[in-house]
Amino acid sequence: MRRIFLMFLLLLSARIVSAQTTESAREAGQVMVQLKPQHQEQSLGALLEQFSSAGLTVERQLSRRMNIWLLEFDETSTDAVALLGKLQQHPYVSLAQFNHLVQEREIIPDDPSFPNQWALKNTGQMGGSPGADIKATEAWEITSSGLTAHGDTVVVAMIDGGIDLGHSDLKLWKNRLEIPYNSIDDDENGYIDDYNGWNAYSNNGNLQQSDHGTHVAGIATARGNNGIGVTGVAFNTYLMPIAGSGTNEAVAVTAYDYVFEMRKRYDESNGAAGAFVVVTNSSFGIDAGNPANYPLWGAIYDSLGSVGILNVASTANRAWDVDAVGDIPTAMTNESIVAVTNSTNTDELNSQAAWGHNSIDFAAPGSNIYSTRQGDTYGYKTGTSMSSPQASGAIALMYAAASESILAQYKADPVLISSKFKRYLIASVDSLPDFEGVTVSGGRLNLLNALQMVVNPPTLLADPSQISFAMEPNSTATAEVLLTSLNTEQNPYILSIPDTIHWVYAEVPGGLLLGSNPGTITLNFNTTGLEIGSHITIMRIIDSFLNELLFNIEIKVEEGVGTRFSSNTTHSLKAIPNPLNGNSYITYSLGQAGEVNLQLLNLNGQLLTSLFSGYVNAGMHTIPLQISRKAGIYLIRLTKRDKTEVIRVIQP
Repeated sequence: MRRIFLMFLLLLSARIVSAQTTESAREAGQVMVQLKPQHQEQSLGALLEQFSSAGLTVERQLSRRMNIWLLEFDETSTDAVALLGKLQQHPYVSLAQFNHLVQEREIIPDDPSFPNQWALKNTGQMGGSPGADIKATEAWEITSSGLTAHGDTVVVAMIDGGIDLGHSDLKLWKNRLEIPYNSIDDDENGYIDDYNGWNAYSNNGNLQQSDHGTHVAGIATARGNNGIGVTGVAFNTYLMPIAGSGTNEAVAVTAYDYVFEMRKRYDESNGAAGAFVVVTNSSFGIDAGNPANYPLWGAIYDSLGSVGILNVASTANRAWDVDAVGDIPTAMTNESIVAVTNSTNTDELNSQAAWGHNSIDFAAPGSNIYSTRQGDTYGYKTGTSMSSPQASGAIALMYAAASESILAQYKADPVLISSKFKRYLIASVDSLPDFEGVTVSGGRLNLLNALQMVVNPPTLLADPSQISFAMEPNSTATAEVLLTSLNTEQNPYILSIPDTIHWVYAEVPGGLLLGSNPGTITLNFNTTGLEIGSHITIMRIIDSFLNELLFNIEIKVEEGVGTRFSSNTTHSLKAIPNPLNGNSYITYSLGQAGEVNLQLLNLNGQLLTSLFSGYVNAGMHTIPLQISRKAGIYLIRLTKRDKTEVIRVIQP
């Protein structure tokens, strides 16, 4: 075994050496040199003369301050490697290297019709503006997976007129627990023969074909890098086909209900049945519809949202303001709806597309979009219908890019995380003049920015992390908290302190954080009328990305102490893992032995139960944590000597 291990190490070492010494692609006949500080242009002339046999000449100076030059030589008659070695050893030269080729960090699929897909990479084809695209090729460097970090197979549910099940370029979901065409509900989900999806028109598993539905499907999830046809935004993601976009509202409700059932079954069976649907796509609706007249449609979206499904909807192909005239579903206010309009290849609003400053979240490419079509063919279509699957594919990739911790939060609180992802989409757009004032975001979908925001989520930090005051009775004091937002350009926030607390208040109830520049929260304290002893409350800060920061505030009213301020910027109290499960535990540390109290509170700071109370020795301590409470968010407070710590835990 030892010999085998040593051989493995030798092979590994050889691989590392090989990787380190392999020369990258370079420009033929070019070398870059940095001359030493004491050697200026006169030394360059001497260098060229010494290597004249290699045809060494100056192409241009690359940096005046750093004295770097690009030189050319005749590679047809010169050993390039030997020449480089001599230059590197020359007394006038500080550094020398070949002029290597640099590649943009992007993935270009090998699908032959990819150049027609300007929405994914716009190079100016079809008279477009280079760069007026969703930055898909750069985004795929982050992920192009159809799996989450937890191993869940991501599914996009496409509700349309039908689909060409035989199209060779579509990656279609199958209900593996169902045996097709045996007229039996094999998986007992209430749907007979739903192997390929569901037909809400005829209420059976016989999926009809639709050119429109096939085109929309390919935009979202057509197979990529398979050497044929086109590529979808989420080209490794499965698509669940559901026929049900026409005739009447009852058909639409039936179609959405199938998605809801399959996602619920997935959650309830821990992935053994159903499907991990994270987004639905609807390229249909009712022009000028008043949302007040469609409460059941809205209730369906609320149900889908309750399990963490976002619902992308294309707005009307009408040159009007849906805020004024209405639209179903894009004028609805449900949290789970993502409403999209149509952008052109010059980053303008399509002249036939609707808008709405309060209703339409952003634009996405929808004009002259090349995709799959019925009969295993391909072609162009234009409309807001082509815009929504761009966003649906983007949402699928966001879940593929999410970390294990974010996915754990998603499973514990699917509404919160899906709502955060919606806000990431809106905040990460490319801001463009034609969409300013006519969409919520003022821009067009940017897939790269959205995935980067998932990988590095916006985060709130407070300095200090909590505040403690020792104060005289009937006295006043102030304190400042610096609040910082990471990984975002603009982040509005609001803060609140329970209405029952009168001894501390914030001068302003919120603000706007710009970049990583901290904002200041000024807190005013007044102990008039307070009893001697400790008084504790929680300041709650919520930003536009639904990040919640719970800031612990404590004053100790004592005679003869003056005003002593202390803050704690580090926490020893932790719950692992969090969200909680049956094996969760609490850890905390003590610098000195003393009395310790661990308490469970609700978000209003009210005591629910004591977790531990007693004398504890100095050092690190661990205790099991099992909360016999309904699902929700709770606080755990640790009190030790003159210090209090509070953390938030999630009970699934």
